[in-house]
Amino acid sequence: MSEGLKRVFGIDLGTTYSAIAYVDEHGKSVVVPNQESERITPSVVLFDGDSVIVGNTAKESSKIEPHRVVSRIKQHMGDPNFVFEHDGQSYSPEDVSSFILRKVVGDAELALGEKITDAVVTCPAYFGAPEREATANAGRLAGLNVRAILNEPTAAAIAYGLEQGEDQTVLVYDLGGGTFDVTMIEIKDRLIRVVCTGGDHRLGGTLWDEAIVMHLAEQFREQTGEESDPLDDPEVLNDLFLQAERGKKTLTQRDKAPFRVTHAGKQARVELDRAKFEEVTRHLMDRTLELTREMLADARAKGDDRFDKIILVGGATRMPQVRDRLVAEFNLEPETFDPDEAVAKGAALFGLKESLQEGV
Repeated sequence: MSEGLKRVFGIDLGTTYSAIAYVDEHGKSVVVPNQESERITPSVVLFDGDSVIVGNTAKESSKIEPHRVVSRIKQHMGDPNFVFEHDGQSYSPEDVSSFILRKVVGDAELALGEKITDAVVTCPAYFGAPEREATANAGRLAGLNVRAILNEPTAAAIAYGLEQGEDQTVLVYDLGGGTFDVTMIEIKDRLIRVVCTGGDHRLGGTLWDEAIVMHLAEQFREQTGEESDPLDDPEVLNDLFLQAERGKKTLTQRDKAPFRVTHAGKQARVELDRAKFEEVTRHLMDRTLELTREMLADARAKGDDRFDKIILVGGATRMPQVRDRLVAEFNLEPETFDPDEAVAKGAALFGLKESLQEGV
């Protein structure tokens, strides 16, 4: 990289997780791990006295201390009426998002030993002007020079190297922790255009976790005969959600995952196999396909009724049921490449390309 060229970082400011990436000297996009050595950071903020804690510690307290924890702030971006009150202070969605950005940027600065000033921050394709402006503002509050606000499906397409290839139409199926977005993009003469976008901003991997939690509570009651509901105890609920997320990840690799439910002095051991997991979450998977068909109907109305490939984005697309159902529905093998890092990596590649063009 030439001396005069400023390194531009790509930041995926996600509903449930955020990530930061840059392009190394070999032209490869690299995600920078946080101080906990994890490549993605929970987008959760805990107000603890005078300190603001972002990431895993905040996430682990979210069900126990809901009055001090803010999660899924992205769903309030651009809403002038939303404020989070803590200790007589009011925080806007931009303020909360700026804390998340400070955490990922600060950790990356420590890891790389350099100051980070310039960034491309991503947002969903459906964000309008107020949400985009709020996202840019969060970046400025975090001390960043925001070079661009880039659509997430466009960033993912860049990470997959699609704009380098032939002209084509691509379905971007993005199932994150908090949201589901499905977008049709057209690549023509190395330019990427969003044709149509759809989805559900409440439908994400967390609902798969919730389905596991409900199943565990039911199994606990069956095994122990206990009358009181384990889900009424915030600490038990918190523990079950953390177990559910871990178990869901285990089930992407293996056929079975073990769980333990402890409540009211009683304990139940539950083994969940992949078939049962897919059964208790089938309605969620069905909904993503229904939303995909709705988006395709909108695209058809605009004269685009076919696509050449499907790319998977978002950590929840690692679940085998996603691939299986998409193949059954469209008879097309989806492409997958670092699904939870693709957006940050694409944003970094976009940032490099823009700075090369500007020569600054």
